[in-house]
Amino acid sequence: MNAPAGACSIAPMVVLATAAALAGLSTISFLLVRRVRGLLADVAALAERLKEVSTRLEAAEQDVAGALARTEVAETVLLDKGLADEEDLEAARRRFGDGHGSAEVRGDGDLH
Repeated sequence: MNAPAGACSIAPMVVLATAAALAGLSTISFLLVRRVRGLLADVAALAERLKEVSTRLEAAEQDVAGALARTEVAETVLLDKGLADEEDLEAARRRFGDGHGSAEVRGDGDLH
């Protein structure tokens, strides 16, 4: 028995289509792996920058806390020595842009 005229040409076409599909999937997989590696490198770099910024922020917070403590000591000394009274300190705060008492903390401590 002989195969129909078009039957023999279907098998090579299926093999060719399968090979083309595998080549396409391989190319897409390669591109995706390359993209994921690039993104992972970006994440690692951002994590390092975040660590640096966090360290700098902690240092700045410590500087502010130290300045606040020194301000409170200075206010106490001025009051104890009788060189200033509460009204003088409030006037100085207003003049230098701090309408709040030195012991008050502004905001909720979160970065926005």
